[in-house]
Amino acid sequence: MEITKKIHLLKIDFSVQITPEKVLPRFVNSLIIFGDSITIIDSGVKDSYVAIYDYIEKHSRKISEIKTLIISHSHPDHIGSASRIKKDTGCKVIGHLNEKDWIENIDLQYKSRPVPGFYNLVEESVMLDSVLLGGEELTLDENVNAQIINTPGHSKGSFSILFKEDLVLFTADSLPVENDIPTYDNFKELKNTIQKIKLISNYKTLLSSWTEPLNNKTEILSLIEKGNQYLDRLDRAIKKYYVDKETTSLENCTKVIEALGLPLIFVVPLVDRAFRTHL
Repeated sequence: MEITKKIHLLKIDFSVQITPEKVLPRFVNSLIIFGDSITIIDSGVKDSYVAIYDYIEKHSRKISEIKTLIISHSHPDHIGSASRIKKDTGCKVIGHLNEKDWIENIDLQYKSRPVPGFYNLVEESVMLDSVLLGGEELTLDENVNAQIINTPGHSKGSFSILFKEDLVLFTADSLPVENDIPTYDNFKELKNTIQKIKLISNYKTLLSSWTEPLNNKTEILSLIEKGNQYLDRLDRAIKKYYVDKETTSLENCTKVIEALGLPLIFVVPLVDRAFRTHL
């Protein structure tokens, strides 16, 4: 999907195998920047390179033109094809310093954050060629400058990207979506990030990893506020039901999910891990 002449969004469908019987349909958005060379932002899951390559070739460009891959954060649906793309093209891979360990060692990531079906989502670890601290401005092409904005909470090194000339803001996974599966790493940081993003005004189009593009300011503010209110509802339920903080079962998690009327497929250790950051 063409967002601007140079910035394109590619929606990639995939699924997460929660149990042998339960599958959770998901999608993730990657950005493809067409300039003198090609920049990719987020590589999707491990087979997503096929869709990325196909999209590039359908726009009469070559895979060899991919020179840069920027990873917004380390989770498997963003780094899944990174190693394959780097091997195929020799591109430079860039990520945040606070995500470096989980990008370069996926076994370490899985041990700390056991996403169901993790190794079906990510090909392998990939080494970063350079790291970001936040606040940088990257020149991706003539009149395509990307301002890196730290927006942690979903993960410790998550960042958003503001394309100044195109008036486009990409928030990756940094904005929670109402009633979606809660998979953040730090509740307080995520709340602060929501307020930070809410104050950004110099853009017309909002892109994220898990929503359709939004161009209407009222709809954008509604998305942000609904995500914020969703976190507040979760927080109230967690404070009510996580009385026994030491239990390792998913009983407390189940009570929260049921209380909010969310799908029981959300009851997994990953969500329980997010809920415990409220305590």
